[in-house]
Amino acid sequence: MLRPTFGSFIGIWIFILGGAIHSGWAQSSAPPNFVVFVADDMAWEDCGANGNPAVRTPNIDRLAAQGMRFTRAVLTCSSCSPSRSSILTGRYPHNTGAGELHLPLPGDSVLLTSPLRQVGYWTAAIGKWHVGEAVGDQVEDRQGSPPPKMGDAWVAALQRRPKDQPFFLWAAHLDPHRAYQKGAVDPPHDPADVIVPPMFPDTLPVRQDIALYYDEITRFDQHIGQVLDELDAQGVADNTMVLVISDNGRPFPHCKTRVDLPGVGTPFVVRWPARVKPGISDALVSSLDIAPTITKLAGASVSDTFQGRDFSPLLWDPTAEIRQYAFAEHNWHDYRAFERGVHNRQYCYVRNWLPGTPGTPPADAVNSPTFAEMKRLLASGDLTQAQASCFVTPRPTEMLYDVHQDPNCLDNLAADPEMRSVLDQMRSALSQWQDQTTDRFPGEHRLTPDGFDRQTGKKLPSMSGAHPGPGK
Repeated sequence: MLRPTFGSFIGIWIFILGGAIHSGWAQSSAPPNFVVFVADDMAWEDCGANGNPAVRTPNIDRLAAQGMRFTRAVLTCSSCSPSRSSILTGRYPHNTGAGELHLPLPGDSVLLTSPLRQVGYWTAAIGKWHVGEAVGDQVEDRQGSPPPKMGDAWVAALQRRPKDQPFFLWAAHLDPHRAYQKGAVDPPHDPADVIVPPMFPDTLPVRQDIALYYDEITRFDQHIGQVLDELDAQGVADNTMVLVISDNGRPFPHCKTRVDLPGVGTPFVVRWPARVKPGISDALVSSLDIAPTITKLAGASVSDTFQGRDFSPLLWDPTAEIRQYAFAEHNWHDYRAFERGVHNRQYCYVRNWLPGTPGTPPADAVNSPTFAEMKRLLASGDLTQAQASCFVTPRPTEMLYDVHQDPNCLDNLAADPEMRSVLDQMRSALSQWQDQTTDRFPGEHRLTPDGFDRQTGKKLPSMSGAHPGPGK
């Protein structure tokens, strides 16, 4: 197949976009480039732009000041590979064929890179992949990198790209995923300065754990800065849309794998100087919306396999709305699970099908100093009720949170008579979504069983590989 020249691509692009001047991006004389930065386990609020002054993120903060910062962005899953598979395919995790941790995407999956390549884009995925080899041929340049060198790897990809094509770079870091080691950045964060969320006990080991997590967020931010400098050096920053997101919540108890805001809230910052004015949008947006948005902005055909919505209207008018609800799911991630979450602009509703199963965090968090402290304090009776909730059974089958008043999702309003109408609305939204996407609870015995011990985080003898296989 002949590679399209830049001149022929421009001709096709102008023809496709000739009638779309009103959309705000077709006025540009060249197709936009795209860089998507993906953090690995970064909470939505853990950057300066989103209100945490204790963690150093000057480059993310600069992007937010120069672009559009979204305050109500929601992931479809708080689990590494299912979340990434969902973003890249524009499909809900249970519709991808890879809805559980470590399951690879089927070979017939359509990544957002495929329609981009059809209209002349050069595509690269540098860093963490984690969606399987069957779809690896849908990007031209795919390489891994150790975390300390990730920024160099991203810059090298931009330097070797063909200069006669627009480009898409999936820049996926491994920070701030566990396990942590000292020395990620210099100077390190001081444990005395960190902000301890109320679902964690405020002790020195917890503060030290959070400080190391902050260090890796700062390293991620530094590597973003390297890429921004390279875009400037190449003279392409003005027409490059940069997006910063995370794949799930922080790798701590009450966060990663959950479908409430601490689990599926994500930073969501867009900078595109040529087209997007600085601003803040409180509109609801889902990570499912990234694939259709980028393909549309590129002038490519939006695949009919994509289930998300185009969020580009929010870039021109931050007060607009593109969706009333965003949906999230918790399937197997080290432990048996089946939870679904519904988010609107003010509330988060969680439906839990396994009330007899504790809300155990993923195995990496079970092995953390924070969880060790929580077990110690549980034994002495010194945890608050909210902090102890991940050990307690039975758990509620329904949870409802006002995320404006309670962003950590600690005060369950589901039993409040005054919230009955909201609860009914969220129940109805979940039921309709499950019908539309063919999502059904198969019964507890058919779910994938635990692969790790819930107290120690160690692999169970039945767990021979990365995934224990389906339930019976």
